[in-house]
Parts: sequence; C-alpha cells; structure tokens
Amino acid sequence: MSILDVRNIYKIYGKDNSKVIALNGISLKVNSGEVVAIMGPSGCGKSTLLNILGCIDAPTQGESYIDGTQVNFKKLNNLSEIRNKKVSFIFQNFALIKDLSVLENIILPLKFRGISYKERVNKAKKYLKELEIENFKNKNIRELSGGQQQRVSIARALTQESEIILADEPTGALDEINSIKIMEVLKELNKKYNKTIIVVTHDNLVASFCDRILKMKDGCWDNN
Repeated sequence: MSILDVRNIYKIYGKDNSKVIALNGISLKVNSGEVVAIMGPSGCGKSTLLNILGCIDAPTQGESYIDGTQVNFKKLNNLSEIRNKKVSFIFQNFALIKDLSVLENIILPLKFRGISYKERVNKAKKYLKELEIENFKNKNIRELSGGQQQRVSIARALTQESEIILADEPTGALDEINSIKIMEVLKELNKKYNKTIIVVTHDNLVASFCDRILKMKDGCWDNN
C-alpha cells in the first residue's frame, strides 16, 4: 500500500478572469521508503503539491491519503496531528530561529507532542551525532555556515521521527559540494531508517540521488 496517495488534485487561486490553476488534476502514489524527486520550472506547482502532501495547504478539489487514511482538510486538528506526527519538512531557507541555539531549534517541534525535555534532548543528540554536528549543539544558528544550518534543519526533521520527509529545494542555498553532502546524508538516512522522502528541486544533480524523477509543467505531470 502507498504511504502517500493523492488523487485528481486541483488547486485554484482566485476566480473568473483572475483565476490561476496551480495544480490541474494531479495524481501521485509514493511507496514507503521511496525517494522521489519532483522537478519543473518555477511556478509549475511543485511547492504547492508538496504543501498539500504535507497538509500545510488544502486542495480546491481532490483526495489525499496518508497510510491509507483519507486526510480531512476541513478538520484543523486532524491536519495539525498529521504535521506533528506523520510528516517533517526541510526548507530551502532552513526555517531556523536565529536567536536560538542548534539544540533549541531541533527540540522545539517535539514540545508540542508533550514529550519531556530530557527525552527531547536525547532524541536530538542521537541525530546531531548522526549528522556529525553534535559539537555545534550549543552554538547560535547565526554562527553556522549554510551547509551546517541545513544539517540542523535535517536533524530537526529526523528528530521528529516522522515516516515522511518533504524537502523543498533543500540544497537551493548551497554550493555543489555541500549539495552532494546533504543528498548523501538524506540517502543514507533513507536506507538506515526507511524514510520516505520527496524532494522538490531544479537541480539534476540532486535528482540523480532519487529512486524516481517526476517532472511537472503548468500544474500537470510532464510526460514528454
């Protein structure tokens, strides 16, 4: 059974003459443990699709299933629970809080699960070590390089121990060497923990690390 399954998804902004169709009948199935790249030009709907998969945004029309259960986009509590337990995000701009330390950034999402501080810290230390940034745990985010900040972003996603990781241009702010390092880390963690990873990217190098490459154009799959 697919861990992610979206069916005939439409996302429409505005109406009448100002109507914009961001997604035009998209369907997608992703198996557990699969690493999928979604590519396409800017404005083709990649990030919109990722946000719907991760329950950050709701479709105008269509159905979405996670682990065989249909997502109810009208119930905010249901969406919050999915984002809290099922899905983690890695963003291009890292989305870290600059005034907090590395450790504080990583454990922050776990606070909303009612997990004790000690357990949060122990989980964080595990993945800090995994990503070879444990020596940075007490540093302020402002003190880190772009590559180091992206590793912190990945550690935060992994510490949530969600089954699904959604990465929106995760190497877009990095040079080629750091991009390769980050993708090697994600691929290794995919193998070790069987994480399902979907990567939105413009970069063919990043896509080459994935099991499957899908291309979008104008809100649809580009099969050419």
